[in-house]
Parts: sequence; C-alpha cells; structure tokens
Amino acid sequence: MFHRPEGGLWPALPDSERQPFAWIWLVGLVVVATVLRVLALNQQLWFDEIVTLLDSARKPVWLIITQYGGQNQHTLYSVLAHGSIRLLGEQPWTLRLPAVLFGVASIPALYSFGRLVAAGREAVLASALMTVNYQHVWFSQNARGYTGMAFWTLLASIFFIRCASRGSRRDWMLYGVTSALGIYTHMMMACVVAAHVLLYLWLLASTAGPGRRFSSSFVAPLYGFALCGILSLMLYAPVIPRILARTVGVEREGVRYEWASPLWALAETVRGLRGATAGGLAALAIGGVILLSGLISYWRENRFTVGLMVLPGLVTALVVLATSHNFWPRFFFFEIGFAMLLVARGAMVLGKVASRMMRASEGFGLRAGTALVALMLFASVVPLRAAYVYPKQDYLGAMRFLDAQQQPGDQVLTAGSVTTPYQRYYGRTWTLVETPAPLEAALLSARPAWLIYAMPNSIRASQPEVWNIIESKFTVVRSFPGTLGGGTIYVSKSKGYSETDNPAR
Repeated sequence: MFHRPEGGLWPALPDSERQPFAWIWLVGLVVVATVLRVLALNQQLWFDEIVTLLDSARKPVWLIITQYGGQNQHTLYSVLAHGSIRLLGEQPWTLRLPAVLFGVASIPALYSFGRLVAAGREAVLASALMTVNYQHVWFSQNARGYTGMAFWTLLASIFFIRCASRGSRRDWMLYGVTSALGIYTHMMMACVVAAHVLLYLWLLASTAGPGRRFSSSFVAPLYGFALCGILSLMLYAPVIPRILARTVGVEREGVRYEWASPLWALAETVRGLRGATAGGLAALAIGGVILLSGLISYWRENRFTVGLMVLPGLVTALVVLATSHNFWPRFFFFEIGFAMLLVARGAMVLGKVASRMMRASEGFGLRAGTALVALMLFASVVPLRAAYVYPKQDYLGAMRFLDAQQQPGDQVLTAGSVTTPYQRYYGRTWTLVETPAPLEAALLSARPAWLIYAMPNSIRASQPEVWNIIESKFTVVRSFPGTLGGGTIYVSKSKGYSETDNPAR
C-alpha cells in the first residue's frame, strides 16, 4: 500500500517513472492556457463583475480593504483588479486580468502538486486537461476570485505535504502565508484550511502508538495553521464587524432561494457538465467511471491524498448547509485541479485494465490510458467555442434591441439584478421596480410598457407580488442568453400590444 519515510508523517509514494522533458510540456501548456484565456477577454461584463468594478475595483485601495459590502467582495482580487485598471486603463479585459493570471498560474501549480502524489505522466495529463477545460477557461475570464482560490488551494496543499513530510520552518511559514492569501481572496478558503487541520489530526492519529515519538518537525504544520489564522484576522480586522453583521447578524439576507438546496446545485452541475462536454448522459456516465476509478486507485495507494482532495469540498458543503447559504456550484470550483488528477489517474487505471484483458504489455496500458486522456482533451476543446462567441450575460444585446423597438412615450422598467448594470454602469434612467406600484402605474398608461429583467427565480422568491404581475401582464418579446447558467436577459412587453404595434420593428 504505502509507507512513511523515517521522520515524516506523510506516506511516501512508490517510485514512478521520470519525465525528463516534462518542463517542455509544461511550458507548452502554459502558452496554450494563456492563449485560450486571452481570446475574447474583452467581452461585456456580467452582473457580479459589474458590482466588483463599481463597488470595489474603482475605489481607492484603502477603501477596498476597509469596507465590506457583502459576499461579492473578494478583497485581494479587488485590490489586484484596482491596480490593473489604474495601470492599463478601465476595460473589461483589465478588470479580468488577475483572474487570467491566476488561471494560467494554476497549470504549473497543479503539475507541482501532481508530482507529489502521482506519476509524472499523470501530472502532465491532468495539467493538460485543466488547460482546455471549459469551466476553468470560463472562470479565468471572470473578474472574481475563484481562479485565485483554486491557485492558493493547490499551493497550500503542496506546502501541507511538505510540512507533513519533513516540515521545515520555511515550509510552514509558506503554508501560513499562502493560506491567508487564499482566505483574503475568498473567505470560503477557510474551509480548505479547516479540512487540512482535520487531515493533520488524522495523520497524527494514524501514527500514534506505544513508544512512538514525534520529532519537532511534526508540529510545524500547527505553526502554519496559527500563522494563517493570525494573518487572516489581521487582513480582515477592519471589516470583521461588517462581515458578522452580513453573515450572522441583523443584516443577513432573509430570503431562502431554491438554489440554497444541494439538490439544485447537483442538478445545475449536471446541466453544466452536459453542456460543457456535449456528450450527454453517456459521456457523464463514462466520466463518472473514470473519476471513480481514479478515486479508488488513490485510496488504495494513499488514503491521505484522497483526504487532501476530498475533505475541503466536504467541509465546504457542511458549512454551506449549516449556514443555509445559497449552494452555488462555484463555491467548489477550487476542487477542479484535484478532479483533473482523479480523471488522469482513472484513465491510466482503465488503460491497465484493458492491457490485462488483452494480455498486452504494461507499456500498452500506459499508451491506452494516455490515448483515453487525449480523447477527453479533444472533446473538451469543442465547448470552448461558446466562451468566445457568447458573453456571460448579454446586457448590451438586450439594451440595443430595446432601443430599436421602443417608441416615444413608451415606458421602460427594470426588475431584479439587471437594475444595477443598466442604471449604475450603462447610465440608463429606466424605472426601477421594487414594489407592484410602478408596474401597476405603467399598465394604466395608454402607451406600451417594456420590462427588462433577469434571474426570474430570484424575483419570484424575493418579490412574489411583483412576479405575479410580470407573469400575468407581460409577454416576453425576446430573450438574450449567455454562458452564465440562469443569466438570460428577458425583454418583455405589456400584454395587449402586439409586436406589429411597433413600426420600428
């Protein structure tokens, strides 16, 4: 199974084949990753990015780090984005540039982590899979802290293994700093650190026994955890009261949306995967077999590696459930590197199974597993087109359509999440609908009323009376989808006015 080297907690892996030209592959992957994440980077912003720009990135740094407006605030990302737009000018691509850099940096970070837990071939293949992965490209072009959190998670996991193997002062200091930066990028990174604490206790318990003596290096990760906690508290100190008020205090959001359910999250994840792989249920089933094969193989080889990959996601799920928070699948995006390693390992396992069934050589099994990954790489490239052709949310398309359709005297109203982009970013003075009154007044007019909205589930949950009027008195004239799940922009018109009533059409 596995053994521990003398003086270390982390089990040593069996010797694996060397990859003398791995650095060439890695450089090539970084170049490809950069190109894929720079293409169409200047597309229009979506809601969360607009809020990040308006409420964080445009402000001075001292305001970014001392104000907390809600969970949309990814502080370290906002600071980096502020520097980017100040240095290069305000454009969508400059706001997204830190996400691109974190996304590209995640490729060598995944390879480095992979070399600690797997063969060199698997580390390269996993890095290749993440290079062309649709979700990773999408988030790398999203001005939020999710690729940053994925990068810090991989880096912290590397230092965790080093600390648990032959912990040095340098390693635990790096672990503490890395983890604190991850938490400052996204607070859910604290769940990753909590999982590392549990894993470390598991490691200690597994080595406990009569006469077992621990060297001073065994407590090094504890210093790392403490350093992480101290640095995180120092970084967040100016806004801790506001964070508590917005998460557990009187300012906490009271509406429980349907996406607070893990069943909804599972359904959305399946839907997203089907769209990304374009392979339907058959591809999902095959992917599940590959993933499970990799998981079983890692468990047999080193169950603590499985803990390092899986525990952070489980802790995150428990925290989300315990706090009744919205169960966004993106909260688990940091697991993407681990998922790629599991897939790469699963492919190699299936290659070995095929070689045994055919009574072929071990080399044939390696080639078969590599060929399976190559097929997955090819399949992953196909859905990337959507990320370059379509925006995440098509605010501009809906606005231009409405400008062409409306006539003098027509009223235009906005409901839900589209209000902030149109009023504060695009400078439109359209009427905001927060209660039924504006809708009722518009319906009494002799002229048609136009309503533009998005996220109907949110309106239905938070403004049920408003939604009842929208549903009964308005007809959708045109919808403008984007790559964001559920982010379609709807342009509707009050009933009683057909589209032929408008000569501009």
